[in-house]
Amino acid sequence: MPGTEVAAAPATGVDPAPGQRKNSRDGKRLIDVPGYRFQALVTSLPGATHPPLAGWRYYNGRADCENVIKELRTGFALPTLCLKSFWASEAALSLATLTYNLTVLFQRHLGWQQKVTIHTLRFWLFVTAGVLTHPQGRTTIKLAVPLRERPWWLRLWEKILSPIPNCNAVENRPAFTSHLT
Repeated sequence: MPGTEVAAAPATGVDPAPGQRKNSRDGKRLIDVPGYRFQALVTSLPGATHPPLAGWRYYNGRADCENVIKELRTGFALPTLCLKSFWASEAALSLATLTYNLTVLFQRHLGWQQKVTIHTLRFWLFVTAGVLTHPQGRTTIKLAVPLRERPWWLRLWEKILSPIPNCNAVENRPAFTSHLT
């Protein structure tokens, strides 16, 4: 085809280990090189003004969009945000998106490398029972945390309340010790 250019982009990903099952949606492989997965992008953009590697990086940078939409749908009830007024629906969607972004920032603040869903955050953090008390005029929260989870909660609160950002990450899950009950 006239005007068609072929450019090589770096191979990405790692194939599953031998014996692991591959998804049927992966389709048929055109080039079989163990340990590498190849991609092909077709575009009408001219190669002189849009280098192929820059186009590949741009499209791969957007690869997580589907996961964000899925998280908004399942964790933030996106399909139920259709209200009578368009502006009300837009406000609800904007609030859900803002909440999602705040949870991602919260995870980054804690130093978590692996992204967790809002359901997981609710289970680990937001559904913990507690009592607000005011002894001697000072507001205090007493959380009902099992003994085996308390060291994780202490590290979590220390990280959240630290006025100076530090690189001491808090692990994603409470590390349960077997000697405490």
